[in-house]
Amino acid sequence: MLRYKYDGEVVSLYVSHKDVDLLTSLTAQLIELLTEGMPTPVAAGDDPFAQWEAELGRAGQTMEELEDPALRRLFPNPYPQDAHAAADYRRFTENDSRRRKIDDAQLVGTTLLAGPPLRVPVLEVDSWLKTLNALRLVLASRLGIDDAESMDEVQELPDDDPRAMLAAIMDWLAYLQGVLIELTEPED
Repeated sequence: MLRYKYDGEVVSLYVSHKDVDLLTSLTAQLIELLTEGMPTPVAAGDDPFAQWEAELGRAGQTMEELEDPALRRLFPNPYPQDAHAAADYRRFTENDSRRRKIDDAQLVGTTLLAGPPLRVPVLEVDSWLKTLNALRLVLASRLGIDDAESMDEVQELPDDDPRAMLAAIMDWLAYLQGVLIELTEPED
């Protein structure tokens, strides 16, 4: 059972070292998944024209459909019937979306380095919620969960099925999300 406390500014999550290790591993894997295939960013101190030149150099490139189901879940195609519109959408939005997800996951990773108890300032809760949600989406894609029926099937897996552990981790991440939401939700 997860113990927690919220003092109005910081959420303290009293988890085990094993929980921290698991979250650290999952967060690192998420960052690796998100950075794979990303163009190398221009350094922050570089000339802004270099940034624009790099972006314009990619402007004519065709964005290929994402092959990894986890990436398709994290970056859904809003234009499944229009390949050109879908490619343009990805070209103009995906790298920024990836960077935001990576930044959120890195912030979570920094908190995890401190070890238990995890102290999450209220201003960082949003990054935690987004990262936990991304982790759940990745696990759901790996488990083949895409609707309520497939979720029910996964929940009924026997304990000796290797997928049962992933399902349990996904449930735990959902519980952790729920705790963060409940604790920090403004009162009416």
